[in-house]
Parts: sequence; C-alpha cells; structure tokens
Amino acid sequence: MPRKEKLYTAIDVGTTKVATLAAKLSPSGAMEVVAIGYASSMGMRKGLVVGAEELTESIRESVRDASQMLGKRLPPAFVGITGAHLTCANAASNLEFDNRPGAVTEADVDRVLESAVAGDGLDDRRRVVHVIPRAYLVDGTPGVRNPVGLSARRNLSVDSHVVVGDKGQLDNVARVVREAGVRVRGMILEHLASAEAVLTGDERQGGVVLVDIGGGTSDIAIYREGAVWYTSALPIAGHQFTNDIAIGLGLSPTMAEEAKVKYGSALVEHGDHWRKVELQGVDGGLPRTVSLDRVNRLLHDRAVELVRMVLAKVNEAGFKRMPMGGIVFTGGCSNLHGLVEVAQDYGKCPVRLGAPSANLGIPAELEDSKFATGVGLLLWGIRHRHAGAVARDVTVSPLVQQRLRTWMARLMFRGPTEARA
Repeated sequence: MPRKEKLYTAIDVGTTKVATLAAKLSPSGAMEVVAIGYASSMGMRKGLVVGAEELTESIRESVRDASQMLGKRLPPAFVGITGAHLTCANAASNLEFDNRPGAVTEADVDRVLESAVAGDGLDDRRRVVHVIPRAYLVDGTPGVRNPVGLSARRNLSVDSHVVVGDKGQLDNVARVVREAGVRVRGMILEHLASAEAVLTGDERQGGVVLVDIGGGTSDIAIYREGAVWYTSALPIAGHQFTNDIAIGLGLSPTMAEEAKVKYGSALVEHGDHWRKVELQGVDGGLPRTVSLDRVNRLLHDRAVELVRMVLAKVNEAGFKRMPMGGIVFTGGCSNLHGLVEVAQDYGKCPVRLGAPSANLGIPAELEDSKFATGVGLLLWGIRHRHAGAVARDVTVSPLVQQRLRTWMARLMFRGPTEARA
C-alpha cells in the first residue's frame, strides 16, 4: 500500500477509440478517477499500428483532454496492448535451495519467475510482456498464493502464465505514446485489464471465459482456480459486424454502424424485424431505406461465427466442457442486442454482460463497457504494485461524472426514423 497519495494514468489504445484515465490512490487503498480523455482512434487496426502519425494525434487529443481536466501533465501511463502477435503459454519453473534455512524472499520470487522464460528460445524479435504466477509450491506444499515469508529449505516452484509479443509491434505502440507526450510505465494485456474490472472472485475461482469485443479484435482470457489459464485474440470484432452490413446491403460504413447500433439485433426474428428503417445520408448524401430482417440476419451469422470461435478456443485451452462461470462479454460491441442469447444457445452455458460499475460499484456513467479496459488498466497496474490495494473502494470525481454525461449525450445516435413500408 502506498504511504502517500499517488497518481496513476492508463491509456486504452483501441481500433475505434483512445480512452485516457487518471486516478488517485489514497494511502488507505481507495481509488478515485479524477480525469478522463476520449478521442476517435486512427492508425490502429487489429491491435497493430498501421499509421503512426494518425495514431499519435489520436492519443495526443485524448491525453490533452485528461491533462486539462487534471490541471497538470499526466504521469507515466499503463498502456493496453492486444493483437494476434501476442502468444501465451503455461510454464513451470523451480528454484533449489540445497537445505538453506530461512524464509522465501522477494528476490527468490523474482528469480523463480525469471527462470520460467529462461531458455524459452526467445530471439531479439520477441519480448516477454507478462509472467503471471498462478500458484507456488514451497518444499512440495501446493496451492501457495504468496510464498514470501514462508519457510523453504529445499525448493520453491511456480506455475506461471507467460505472454510474449512481437518486439517491433510493442515498440511501435510505445513510440506513438511517447510522441503523444506521455512516458510508458508499463504495457498490460488488455483482456487481463478488462478482467480486473468486470470479473468477480467467484467467477475466477470457479472458471470463466472473458470475451472483450473491441473494434478490431475480440480478446479472450480464461480463468480457473482463481488464476489466468489461457489468453488469445480473435480477428472478429465490432468492425467486422459493421462491415458485413455495409457490404451486404451496399451501405456506407457510417450508415452500416447506425443500422447496427440503433436497430440491429443478433436475433433473426427480433420484435418488428419485418419493418424497414430509414438511415440518414452522410455529407449531403441521400437517405437509405433498409429491411431490419436483412440487417439482423447478417448480424446473427457473424455472432454465431464469433461464438463458435470462442468455443474452439476453450477447447484449444484444454477444457473438455465450458467453465462453470460460462462466458462474460465486455467491450464496445458486447452491447449488440441478442448477442447474449446467441451465445447461450450455442454455448449451452451461462452468459452475461460485464461492465466496471457492476463489479466495482462505481457510478453508472462508467457502466458503458467502452471504459472497462481503461478502468482495468488502472486496477491491474495499482494492484500489481501495492498488494491488497483497491479492494472495493473505487469512486469517480464529480467533474469526471459531468464530462462522461456530456460525452454519452454527444455519442448517442439521434432517435430512430421509421420509413414507410
């Protein structure tokens, strides 16, 4: 726990948006979100930097909003990362003591974790992002969560989850953040961050599959017995849902997004699916009338594909059946109507939507799952530097609450306009 109040920053650099959050951590371990910035993202695709200048400007805009609200420059930030270049493996390592008297130290823990990736065949193109301990064995005693201070005469072993990424891609993300005016304090896998914000302790213990549906990728984190077991990323996310509508109905991306967000459902026969709706033209273009039945069928097919890929990843992770906690969806596209029902039907398991306010009790303005990763980045960074910090008490300053209300009102589409049949 910190001895005095400290300030932390998190930057969620996504395919569709860049969210910057700053939070104060009190000596008691309470966290208050005191500044927030938001900007549309340009130059990022499926977790990869494809336009450095555009992405730098997007980050700079988001950071500037948060910095102005805070009234000073932001401290070094925890930055979220994702993408197919990230791979995971579970590794075991052992540290022999040769009948040494005394207790396990922090240095011993560091040594055994470092040995988990030693001799792994990593070259200068790959870099270790996380080595996450899942359970320790002290002199053969299993199930130890924190071995520091325990007597160990023979050995200390650890079972770890190791995440490795492409060095070039990681350097690209770090570079654009620095050029936007913020130093990087650490890089954190986005789905692990989202899990911090939306999963309950019971779900982690009993087993659960988190699916964070962003703009370019859907990130998966599987937990069992309280620890992360498997992580991966799928190339299907919000952009693919929108693109299906655009191509299938011959619409502009803006019209397709409006159809998805305002009217769309992953359920083929949802409500008045037979009716037609009018989509507003863009930049003086003529409006278009589309059938909801056609929109919903396109969304349903893509939702089914996503769920089937999630189930395949569960099988790849070595699970013969779905974990007890089922699936928890979060991320911007998780709010698609009918997605939960499609997942329940094909997965034959419990399915729910996860948002940071539901798990942490913070105000409803952060209930939108767009902010789950940003909140989670703060929680991950703080908890992994101060054991026991930020257990439950998370608040949002009145200024941030007002800013969020303004953004939500601005981002909402205008009310639906029904076309005459």
